Amino acid sequence: MRQSPVHLTVPSEGEFVERYVNREQARRTYGPLADRYARFYLEADPVADALADAIAERRVTRAQVDSALRKGLPSVSDPAPELRAFIEAVETVPAWVDFALLNEGARVYQRLGPAAMFILSAWSLMNGYHSAPAVKPLMWTRQLDKMAPRRLAETGRFVIETVEEDGLRRYHEGFRIAAHVRVMHATVRRMILASGDWNTAAWGLPINQADMAGTTLEFSALVLRGADAMGFLLSKRDQRAIMHLWRYSGYLSGVHPDLLAELSSLERTENFTNLIYSIQPGPDADSLALAAALRRVPASRSRNAWEDRLAELVMRYHDGLTYAFNGDEIASSLKVPNPEWRHVIHLTRAVIRPLEVLRRVTPGMNQAVTQLGRYLFRANVEGMLAGKEPGFEAKRASAAA
Repeated sequence: MRQSPVHLTVPSEGEFVERYVNREQARRTYGPLADRYARFYLEADPVADALADAIAERRVTRAQVDSALRKGLPSVSDPAPELRAFIEAVETVPAWVDFALLNEGARVYQRLGPAAMFILSAWSLMNGYHSAPAVKPLMWTRQLDKMAPRRLAETGRFVIETVEEDGLRRYHEGFRIAAHVRVMHATVRRMILASGDWNTAAWGLPINQADMAGTTLEFSALVLRGADAMGFLLSKRDQRAIMHLWRYSGYLSGVHPDLLAELSSLERTENFTNLIYSIQPGPDADSLALAAALRRVPASRSRNAWEDRLAELVMRYHDGLTYAFNGDEIASSLKVPNPEWRHVIHLTRAVIRPLEVLRRVTPGMNQAVTQLGRYLFRANVEGMLAGKEPGFEAKRASAAA
């Protein structure tokens, strides 16, 4: 029986979900943008949701989706209309996309090397966990809490393939993963809504448009802020290139064009980012569980006493960055320990900034640093994956798992 598309309901004028807090202050500060953004808590991804319905009804197989993404729609015999519509949607390149600028953004991101993973973990993910409604889909699947190392590695794989040169072109791995994750999100959204365990009035729809836009900013705008805090020297052109790269990634991931328009300039992006984080309701017990699981990832990989000591040092460094990046209020509300390590950001900056100055004035060093950063970034992610390819699958683990 076909499921009712309750997840595509658009709110009536003046209707907002409970998670939209500080709304009067937001309206005074950000004007009509605040309410426009908040309405996206109740919007999903119709094209991907239709495909998820077709998969659930066995009119489309996962093998067909994978073949269409890897080889193109002609590789699928008699494709269902929902699969055809989805492939046509992701293959349509918006007029604003500049592939040369995308590649510039990819090279700049690669230059950050392993520092990008620390920023993504200690700022982007931790900041996202501070919003209780946004993490509910993660806890529903029970995957990040129980399999934090694996899920962090999969996030890393998504990032490193996105920031490869031409990674988001058709038939390249970054493109495929972005589209695949989009289908997975729609599948999870369908499963959650069918479970009856979801409070739409309080949280909005699972993996809604507003949260999808926020995730895109976690990979881009917050990384730019973190890179600056750590001492990296990024020109305005560098920053625009990174935002352009992730704006297109957001498009492939299904983010609404009206939300992506807010990423069209650095000024609009800064304003949009500040708005989003000003109206989040704060953490709950699920948030704390996810934050604790994330900071323990280094310990989960240690195999002997020496690695145990190294893991403890890495966790303390991560704790310090969490405080430095997010501020005491957010970090302490997530029960992150070791606040005294917040000053490690100054040591980090003292090391990186002189090297960045040297990079700028030394012929050939920019390319060398980019290549080294790419190698170290990829090696870090491959180490976390431990030889296992990421599945990016949508499934709910059993309570005993």
